[in-house]
Amino acid sequence: MSEVRRPFVQCFLPSLCRVLIAAASGASAVHAQEFKVSGFASLVAGRSSGSCQPHVLASRYDDSCTRTVVDWAHGGVITSDWELDVETRAGLQLDWKLNRQWSATAQLTARTLKDQALNLEWAYLSYAITPEWKLQLGRKRIPLYYYSDFQDVGYAYNTIRPSPDVYGWDVVNYNGASLSSSQNLGDWTLRAELFGGGEKSRENPCLRLFGDTPPDVSWNGLAGLVLEFNRDWFTGCLSYTRSNYEVKERASGDRAVLFDGSTKASQSFFGLALNADWDEWQLRSEFGKAARMNAVGYDAKFNLLTLGRQFGDFTVTAGLSDYRENSRYTPDEYAPVKLSTRQLALRYEVHKGGALKAQIDFVRDRSASTFSGDARVLSVAYDLVF
Repeated sequence: MSEVRRPFVQCFLPSLCRVLIAAASGASAVHAQEFKVSGFASLVAGRSSGSCQPHVLASRYDDSCTRTVVDWAHGGVITSDWELDVETRAGLQLDWKLNRQWSATAQLTARTLKDQALNLEWAYLSYAITPEWKLQLGRKRIPLYYYSDFQDVGYAYNTIRPSPDVYGWDVVNYNGASLSSSQNLGDWTLRAELFGGGEKSRENPCLRLFGDTPPDVSWNGLAGLVLEFNRDWFTGCLSYTRSNYEVKERASGDRAVLFDGSTKASQSFFGLALNADWDEWQLRSEFGKAARMNAVGYDAKFNLLTLGRQFGDFTVTAGLSDYRENSRYTPDEYAPVKLSTRQLALRYEVHKGGALKAQIDFVRDRSASTFSGDARVLSVAYDLVF
């Protein structure tokens, strides 16, 4: 895998495949088609420790004194026992270049986490309108964060996972279209992307954290804009996303009544990443805000900051992150969540495309009603790209 910073994507949707066949039949014989296969894998083990506290997570976590959410999107929780089946995953990337203008990419990801055995994360068709403009149609990741496109590729970053205090919502993909443009303006490289579509998450894994019969969650009318800017050692990313929000109970088939009394509400997300790479030093920072007050009773602010230093094949990274909710409702109606984390990680480059990592996180829970409790989380991982 030659580029870990770009999306790992794929195309197995029947409708897209029909389009690909039609496009392939018209491809110029002068430009040979190219088909590439690559992938990634992460073997991750972790456990938490701390004092026993009551919590608001589902009853199946009651037997563990500490429990920490490490993957909101897929419902991954680390408890007081060493576990390999929470974050371990593998993905396969397929790239099909038909000619200069048409290409298709896709990603299948397998997880050891319960009910997450195999997911189609990416599946889209690309059309290069000009060398600077590109249109894409299909299934993609919602670009809420700097790491969104390659969040599953553990080898692409120095820590074992992007901080769950920042990286964590109930929907991560969308089906729709995007239009992007890349330009060089002097010493600056600029990229802008407009996107839109929607997603329905059946038996939502994130909401499974709070009960045994998770509802369906829909983000419809999704639209957003991403601006990326780069110069020498500096990279920045600014994003805005909005959508409608809807929850449907599976047992009754009824739409859930939200905090404002409606069954459908709007939400918005703002994100800013400012990153730097100079010599052996690596700085990563993200700041975000989510407005979900009417929909589910709160709005939130979140941020992370990590600083890494490379020593030959070793990289030491220290970081901190924070997530804070505000609510206009009483604690009995909705208890705001407040979490913060301090972390220290060590990465060792075992071979080209392979890295060993060890990390310790100190999680503080200052929620109005104990969410998951204070914890120390110890994790080890082997990340690979091929």
